[in-house]
Amino acid sequence: MDITISFRHIEPDEGIKTYVEEKFVRLQKYIETPLEVHVVLSMEKKYRYRVDVMFTLNGVVINAHEVMDDMRAAVDKILDKIERRLTRYRDKLKKYRDAKPKKEIMAKEDTGSKIIFTKTINAKPMDTEEAVMQLEASGDSFMIYRDSEKGNVCVIYKRKDGNFGLIEASSRIS
Repeated sequence: MDITISFRHIEPDEGIKTYVEEKFVRLQKYIETPLEVHVVLSMEKKYRYRVDVMFTLNGVVINAHEVMDDMRAAVDKILDKIERRLTRYRDKLKKYRDAKPKKEIMAKEDTGSKIIFTKTINAKPMDTEEAVMQLEASGDSFMIYRDSEKGNVCVIYKRKDGNFGLIEASSRIS
């Protein structure tokens, strides 16, 4: 877990910084992926402390803030808020994962498969290196293109190990 702590309108305090780091390590038990947490500790109107927390979880930015008269109390309260959010997220994820196999079993039992979506694409001519660059830039999991040398329709896809796979459709009939 990577915790970045910034101080705004107050002097940096190692005691508070250590306190925040110790408390926020508890968040790691709620999720599988490592977190990068950004915490901003600031003062409002010379007597109220504000704690802002931001982190990204599976592509979703989560923000939270709390304003109180005591900095440690604000840190504790915002940590409770975030723990509740992460508990709800974890429960929803678990519920989704538990429900998913049931849907797949029901789909296998259904004998009438139907095409529910059709999309026509224009397979642009390009070489494989250009297709890889465009696939990385787009963030998609696959891309269909026409090989500029052979004229074959090709599909390039990103594998789970981070490498790329290539499927070429041959136009020859044997």
